[in-house]
Amino acid sequence: MKTSLLLLVAVLLFAAQAGATNLIQNGSFQTNDLTDWTIGTTSNGTWGSGFPVVAGWPLGGMNAAQGEVGEVNCDLTQQGGTLTQTFQSAGGAATESLLWAVTSPFHTNADGGEFTMILNGVQIAQFDTGLINIGETLNGSLLASAPLLAGTNTREIDITRSFITVLNSTPFQFVTGVEVEGAVPEPSSILLLGIGALGLAGVL
Repeated sequence: MKTSLLLLVAVLLFAAQAGATNLIQNGSFQTNDLTDWTIGTTSNGTWGSGFPVVAGWPLGGMNAAQGEVGEVNCDLTQQGGTLTQTFQSAGGAATESLLWAVTSPFHTNADGGEFTMILNGVQIAQFDTGLINIGETLNGSLLASAPLLAGTNTREIDITRSFITVLNSTPFQFVTGVEVEGAVPEPSSILLLGIGALGLAGVL
């Protein structure tokens, strides 16, 4: 009996340390708005007139943040919009990911958009879509494995293009499925249960 209880305690304590969850709130914009996200732009960037908004994901089945990003003044540098969220973590290994898409209903365009993931000020993944044809939909994902800090972390998504944005001419960019899967302590009730089991086992 005592051995079984000690084994149970070990399993509970391991689960308390190893439990993983998505630390990002509203990562698929399921609230139908941009709650939990801070909206920004690069130094010479814009989300586009009337953007960002929450719209349907072009491939269906979920929501996404949508923009029509680009430069304000032409200098041929990557400029556009940013989405930022801070979150708490116990630290350690983590997996960061998102889904991206670009549609071009108006014209063929030399630059559909560039998607960049940044964690605590460091770029961890990036993809440049390049040319997109009229009527085309491009999509993919960004994936990285970067460690988290114990305490406050900041996840940033940059959506940029190297050309100015023109209403109802520039391609549309979408992001959704934003996740940071990291190890976090489980609720203290699990630890209390473990302490109780230790008491029953006569260890405490």
